[in-house]
Amino acid sequence: MLGVLGGMGPLATVDFMQKIIALTEASKDQEHLPMLVHNVPQIPDRSACILEGSEDPFPALLRGLRSLERGGAQCAVIPCNTAHFWFDKLQKQARIPMISILDCVQQHIRRNNLGKIGIMATSATVSAVMYQQQIENDGRECLIPDQEVQTLMMDAIYDIKAGGLERGSQRMKMVFDDLVRQGAEAVIPGCTEIPIGLAGVASTNPEQCIDATALLARACVYWHSQQEEKVAA
Repeated sequence: MLGVLGGMGPLATVDFMQKIIALTEASKDQEHLPMLVHNVPQIPDRSACILEGSEDPFPALLRGLRSLERGGAQCAVIPCNTAHFWFDKLQKQARIPMISILDCVQQHIRRNNLGKIGIMATSATVSAVMYQQQIENDGRECLIPDQEVQTLMMDAIYDIKAGGLERGSQRMKMVFDDLVRQGAEAVIPGCTEIPIGLAGVASTNPEQCIDATALLARACVYWHSQQEEKVAA
């Protein structure tokens, strides 16, 4: 049973679940990956906490994790990039293994030997340098939007959260194109709303769009297959 600590936001959680289903080789319902989902949008705003020092979401995140553990989850994931600011702290208190979306992206970058990577993310994720640190520690170059373009990025994310898919997608495409013009070989949609808005770009230029949510979903499917092999053995 995979535990999904979601709700950040709800649409991104559903997108993540759909990707797991799409990536699972199944010929009938019973062959799909079992998921227990904590889809609680009332977790305090992660960006506001990091940037403004507002209410800490960690207690709510920990309560969600405990709920998944009590429900029988044997592994937990968080389909929210900004919430990974608290990943290490959560992992230390977890009673089950956890899979990091940041690690999934780092492994993809290494496998494909990318040298210059753009970051599309919330201002909080950019400010917390989570992706930049991993990328630069590997000796690679990281590109982030300037302040004006980052403001556009945040507007686009909140468009998607509010259901404004067309407007959000247009704005995200502008940010993506700006990073590619700067020389990015590939761009990380480092917020789980971004792959939703960039779905058109990802379908036409998959090699330039590192879908962090899809990489996490693929890691979950692999984890589940490994557990099934252990049971079979």
